[in-house]
Amino acid sequence: MGRFVGTRLGSFLGIVLTGVLSSSCAVGQSSQLAQNVATNIPVLIVAEDQDKTSFYHCSDVHRRVMSELKGSMQRYGFQMLDEQSVASDMGWTDDCASNSASSNRRSKRELVDSIKLMNKANQASARARAWVLYRIHAQGKKLKNSTALQVRIVGEIYDAASNNFLDNFQMPRETFPAPANCGKTCVSEVLGDRASDVAMSLGDVLARKLERYSQPNSAGQAEQITDAETPVTGGNTPVNHGMVTPYTVTLRQFNKSEMLTIIGVMADEFPGYKVHELMSSAAVVRKYDYRTTAKAHKMEEWLLILLRDMGFKDKEFTMQISGTNIRIDKLTPTPARPTSPDEKARFK
Repeated sequence: MGRFVGTRLGSFLGIVLTGVLSSSCAVGQSSQLAQNVATNIPVLIVAEDQDKTSFYHCSDVHRRVMSELKGSMQRYGFQMLDEQSVASDMGWTDDCASNSASSNRRSKRELVDSIKLMNKANQASARARAWVLYRIHAQGKKLKNSTALQVRIVGEIYDAASNNFLDNFQMPRETFPAPANCGKTCVSEVLGDRASDVAMSLGDVLARKLERYSQPNSAGQAEQITDAETPVTGGNTPVNHGMVTPYTVTLRQFNKSEMLTIIGVMADEFPGYKVHELMSSAAVVRKYDYRTTAKAHKMEEWLLILLRDMGFKDKEFTMQISGTNIRIDKLTPTPARPTSPDEKARFK
């Protein structure tokens, strides 16, 4: 039906990850990236330091790199979740309060568990869709009258909703001059002085890695940012691009024909659909793994349209959405209903 054609897909929070490289060509590419890339992906960047050869996350090096990284991103309109602010809002203790470096180190598993707790807090300001783990390694090579400080940064990018590994990155090894007999404190100071360069290079790498998951505009290109705070989005933005979300869809108290109609229309007509699979089936309960690039608010909107088109009144069902869990309960017995007609334009 025409009333569903061109339904506005909503305005998305734009984020830009960018950096400035040393060569003029790289600077031009970074500037263009900063202007042209905007995504709807809330990102959390955290330091992982389980490897004892890496700087631990409470070190001054990490603090200075992260501070510079935030400033660089803000200048290009980037917004990201702040780990310390979220931890404070959730009442978590500060693991950097201890002076012991060994006790401050945290494993990848601990970070994953913390991020999942953040996403389950039902606080929009604490929800990360993509999270980045990075490590800083530094090694001093003694020379006759000085020290060559070699630095490398490696990391991984994950989808917090699907638990999928998205990508990894390893920045080119860089060498910085340092005084002779440069110890831990000296290394920290030398690398801290280079924090701005390290942060901008890291931002540029992450921007290019995350660009592929951005929502394109109506022209099929990444959204453009015309103001540092306001992303521009197309009114008919397709939802068949971006990160795939695995929803757990539970249908309760519907008869089998109604359940098959609901999941059938979701697969045939909902934009952004990728694949679905029946997880379990009982007499009046069916649970599906439904994967799509559509956001939760669009899923709610389209499901309401579908159920009403099937003849259900609002008082005859309830819908609950929590994170990636969608549960629909039929409240009252209803007579057999005909299959919903094929109206491909309803969910545009």
